[in-house]
Amino acid sequence: MANFYKSVFSGEIQGGTTKEQLSDIPCSRVKLRALAGNSGNVYLGGSAVTIPDGVTDATSGFELDAGQDTGWLDIENLNLLYRISDNNGDDLSYIALL
Repeated sequence: MANFYKSVFSGEIQGGTTKEQLSDIPCSRVKLRALAGNSGNVYLGGSAVTIPDGVTDATSGFELDAGQDTGWLDIENLNLLYRISDNNGDDLSYIALL
């Protein structure tokens, strides 16, 4: 059975070295991609997301290298995710389906 979506949203999320909540965009599925021109990595996670530091913990973000994407995520709103980057300007792009 095919899924049909009523709305498509896409955009860019500016990277920064401080964790930040993603925009309030209701959706059913989303794919996020670290821009190919990034010089460092972007990390996604919950509200306590951190840059991995080689220590076992429950806050290290899911790492995206430059040009890498998450694959499709089933999620009801982009704002459930937070991001933090190695460098200011390590940006993300997204496409969200509703």
